[in-house]
Amino acid sequence: MTYMRRKLADEIHRWKDCGDAKPLLIRGARRIGKTFLIERIAHDLFDDNMVKLDFQTDLDTIEKIFDVPTSDTEAIVNRIQEYTGKSCDPRSTLLFFDEIQLSDKALNSLRFFSGSPWRVIATGSLLGVTVRKRRLPFPSGVLQLDMFPMDFEEFLWALDEQPLAESIRDHAANPRSFMLHDRALDWYHRYLVVGGMPKAVDAYRTTRSFASVMQEQHEINDTYVNDMTDPDNGISGISAKRIWDSLQKQLLRSSTKKFKYADVIRGGRRERLLEPLEWLEAAGIVNRNDMTKDSEAPLAPYSDEEGSFFKIYVADTGIMFSKFGIDAELLLRPDVAQILSSDFRGALAENYAMQSLKAAGLHTFYWTPAGNGQGELDFVFQNRQAQVLPVEIKSARNVTAKSLRKFVEEGHSPRAYRLSERDFGIDTVAGTDVPLVSLPLYAAFALDQEA
Repeated sequence: MTYMRRKLADEIHRWKDCGDAKPLLIRGARRIGKTFLIERIAHDLFDDNMVKLDFQTDLDTIEKIFDVPTSDTEAIVNRIQEYTGKSCDPRSTLLFFDEIQLSDKALNSLRFFSGSPWRVIATGSLLGVTVRKRRLPFPSGVLQLDMFPMDFEEFLWALDEQPLAESIRDHAANPRSFMLHDRALDWYHRYLVVGGMPKAVDAYRTTRSFASVMQEQHEINDTYVNDMTDPDNGISGISAKRIWDSLQKQLLRSSTKKFKYADVIRGGRRERLLEPLEWLEAAGIVNRNDMTKDSEAPLAPYSDEEGSFFKIYVADTGIMFSKFGIDAELLLRPDVAQILSSDFRGALAENYAMQSLKAAGLHTFYWTPAGNGQGELDFVFQNRQAQVLPVEIKSARNVTAKSLRKFVEEGHSPRAYRLSERDFGIDTVAGTDVPLVSLPLYAAFALDQEA
């Protein structure tokens, strides 16, 4: 796979440049490119002077490296040198622990590398799952970074469209008509099909074949299904797979897309399905968006005696599209796309928006009015200034405001956002003087400035 620029690389560069003595732990779902990124970092920042322990391929032997007091980092490094046959120098060597969640002792050792002269980067897939079963406490003194599938901006970089990405950011900061709007919209539609899994993006980059993309997506899906149905993972694999297979149906509803256990299996109950659902979230392959009834900071999830209310999205929009089993050309040809239901296009747009906002570092909720009020807002979040901002998603060019006015008045929002297929612009929320910033869906990544 050819190298594709990732935003997380900038944060890792800062970690290296500032001389932070804390080990770095990169968390994220499987198949999102963690290993490939760190190997590239080793090439760029450490002149390929990297010693790698791959816990996934040689776990039994590698675990013996840590059969010493985990506080004795020098003994651990000596054993690493013996195992790899490579010498290590704290001034120039990167120690890379890949899939560290597979070893309790190795994960625990990270805390003792904190403050040492050794530069350590570890990656963890299914880390959120594994931590729950650990016999040892999660290590302190570790800098943790989350990695996600490639967002639309990274997708454009990979397709040699960096100038277009820069223009989108410029227009998002100063909304005005964009002469390349239709071109950007076409790339957005292609992203809905391809998504942000690096293997799928690379397949499209090198072949321009959606069949090749679909092949990679099916392989990734099979990997996820194998993980969730592994008898050693401690959950009901059948229930987890049923939840996974129900998501497109849940998001296609014309009414609220609130997650319903009954849509997973007839008579489905929270007690039976909660644990496998939490497993999917902890594995990083789904995103959860809780409901709130708050319109002022701090926002908090809402729950009652029946439990909490939330929506579940697929973490990668390309994997989501592949689950529908629809030919990509149906979405990409405007004359044909109109035959697709508005619910289908809405589900894709909303799933894409959730993926984008999460990658932008925003902790979102969906909002319904307190009491028995009607209406719903797709996404709301608070920024570091404790301002509460709504984001309404419209999948078609014809957009109308429904609940925005009520929310911005109650929450004293300084502005609101609308994501649709329309061009950039600024209006006001109907009946108020609150600015309504209209952004094309493809510009959702630019909301990272609000994080």
